[in-house]
Amino acid sequence: MKTDLILAHLGMGTGRTQPFDQVYSKGEYIRPEDIRDGMELDALVVWGGEDISPSLYGDRVADLCGAGASLSQRDRVEAAAMAEAIERGIPIIGVCRGAQLLCAVAGGRLIQHVDGHTRNHSITTYDGRKIISSSVHHQMMYPFDVDHKMIAWATDKRSNVYIIGNNESDPLMKHHVEPEIVWFPKIKGLAIQGHPEFHNPTDEFVGYCMDLVRKFILGEEV
Repeated sequence: MKTDLILAHLGMGTGRTQPFDQVYSKGEYIRPEDIRDGMELDALVVWGGEDISPSLYGDRVADLCGAGASLSQRDRVEAAAMAEAIERGIPIIGVCRGAQLLCAVAGGRLIQHVDGHTRNHSITTYDGRKIISSSVHHQMMYPFDVDHKMIAWATDKRSNVYIIGNNESDPLMKHHVEPEIVWFPKIKGLAIQGHPEFHNPTDEFVGYCMDLVRKFILGEEV
């Protein structure tokens, strides 16, 4: 098994390679064309930041959405990088905005506004753990219509609204958990809504995220 693993980033958003440097030994700043041209790398990480355009997932812009109907420059760069990575079979780690973009690229959509997700809270994992995750977002992944594995969700529903493009609350969310970590197997995408880069590197949430990378992306026993 390869041990000298390379993690690429786009130089945008809330992080670069930490704390995923606990798994990947080298970080590289890249452009989408570097992936297309065959640059050697083992995974791409896309970080947190502003809202993505709802046009990426076929919705109108709700009043409470912070993005416009047209793609921003960052939308274009990150979506292009993800497309190139998917074409080459390179795994992708998405954090916060990056997780939401992964959901859209996988064929899912977003809830454009939720409340109650601006402070740390408990998440429940598929393997029966309860962990405190950071939370600094007002949009939410909606992966339920595409192939996915729900890895973690908010232990207690925190939002009273799930606003979509018609400025109304999505009635389908009454049937679903609030996603926190999702694996999209067809595109090898690990979508993490919380911010491991905001935690102490030794925190349980960070350790759990590293274990997910090892298990789902590297195929290791953890």
